[in-house]
Amino acid sequence: MGIFKLNRFRDLRRAQRTDVDHLAHIDLNDDAPPLNCIIADISANGAKLTIGTRHEVPDEVTLTFRRRCRVVRRGDGQIGVEFV
Repeated sequence: MGIFKLNRFRDLRRAQRTDVDHLAHIDLNDDAPPLNCIIADISANGAKLTIGTRHEVPDEVTLTFRRRCRVVRRGDGQIGVEFV
């Protein structure tokens, strides 16, 4: 009997991803209005976005999102926040 592999594809991600479900907007860097999207997962290096099938996106865009935060640390002109 052969060896059973749990994951047959090598994970090439450089940072741990966290699953989220957060509304964001993609600025297409032209005169078009921003495109709504959902951040499906996010890490320190990138994110997976759900945009739907009817949208074409250029190679470089600006991702913007608002996230409600609670201040958990203050000092020396900096604050630490926790996402709520």
